[in-house]
Amino acid sequence: LYKDQAKSLKDMPKVSKLAEDIEWPVIPVLASMEYEGIRLDTGYLEVMGEQLADQISDIEQQIYGHADQEFNISSPAQLADILFNKLKLDTKTIKKGKTGYSTAATELDKLRGSHPIIDLITQYREYTKLKNTYVDTLPQVVDEHSRVHTTYALTIAQTGRLSSNDPNLQNIPVRTELGKQIRTAFVASPGKVLVSADYSQFELRLAAYLADDKELIDMFNGGADVHTMTAAQVYGRDPDEVTKQMRRDAKVINFGVLYGMSPHGLSVATGMTIAAAKTFIDKYFELRKPILDYMNDLKDRAREDGYVETLFGRRRPTPDIHSSNFVVRSAAERAAINMPIQGTEADLMKMAMIMVQKKLEDTDCKMLLQVHDSLIIECPDDKAEKIEKMLKETMEGVYILPVKLDVDVSKGRNWGEL
Repeated sequence: LYKDQAKSLKDMPKVSKLAEDIEWPVIPVLASMEYEGIRLDTGYLEVMGEQLADQISDIEQQIYGHADQEFNISSPAQLADILFNKLKLDTKTIKKGKTGYSTAATELDKLRGSHPIIDLITQYREYTKLKNTYVDTLPQVVDEHSRVHTTYALTIAQTGRLSSNDPNLQNIPVRTELGKQIRTAFVASPGKVLVSADYSQFELRLAAYLADDKELIDMFNGGADVHTMTAAQVYGRDPDEVTKQMRRDAKVINFGVLYGMSPHGLSVATGMTIAAAKTFIDKYFELRKPILDYMNDLKDRAREDGYVETLFGRRRPTPDIHSSNFVVRSAAERAAINMPIQGTEADLMKMAMIMVQKKLEDTDCKMLLQVHDSLIIECPDDKAEKIEKMLKETMEGVYILPVKLDVDVSKGRNWGEL
């Protein structure tokens, strides 16, 4: 196997270099992070678990009130019966399988605003999932020093991103209040603080560079608020006339476009009508023509070469792009567009981790977590500022690109404060 793989690598010099410069050197870095773990305040989670149980019970009672009966909310069949037979909610756009109408989150999203029970079910699902996945289970997996040790896998995500499992610490929701409360349970050791360094708008900056969108690159390099500028261009307004809602719409499309967001997807995320969302996307691509051209070029490359690759040569095979099944083919096209951007991001993050780890050698500071675009370091109080400065300089200078990389740093006693 060794001889065979060594020969295969020799035939692909870019992949070989990727392995030698990034993939193999990051292994000891991950090993030391897994060994170190992160401290967990189990008492805090116990209290949170009790409070969540009460809240879940309240939501259940409200759902039963709307349904006028008790039933198993977690049973898709019973829930469908209540929603579509008893409450007679509109089924025109709802997917139907062998067992009846679907109650998956994507289907319930289509019913938002049609009945108060829909929001309650969404809330019930979010609360029970977080309680079962994190609040109840995390305290059971700590070691004798109250530290949790996740495992980082290098070969699970197709894009080359690291994947955290057992427990998965990358999936704690970022934008919800509950997610923040759960992250508050991850604390620094006594006398120490957690320092976080986060690449700002990483994917969009890389998309601007890979698509050679000079206007977007100039916006980033000039320190402009890209979402406000995008909204101003799409809506034909001056930047100072852009409302919060307009900026939010622009932000959704700026990030969603890299995942092949459809008018339907945009309308669900922003509340626009599908017609308005379609107009918005068309106008966006008029402005960001280099990104549209780049996306089309990636699809062509995937068809011709059978793979797409990152800036550093990490490859993803794309056999499904020739499928006669529209759904399979579309998914392969979206993956082909997304992988070079997200994969380049993953490669740069690993390079940054290798450099940061070198600078932490011979110090009493430790890298504890990597979550997508951010790193979390634990260090003594009096070294925090120095570490913040080192992280910002190292991560922004990891690889010189025409577009400026920007890193936000912060510190706190727990992960929730970062």
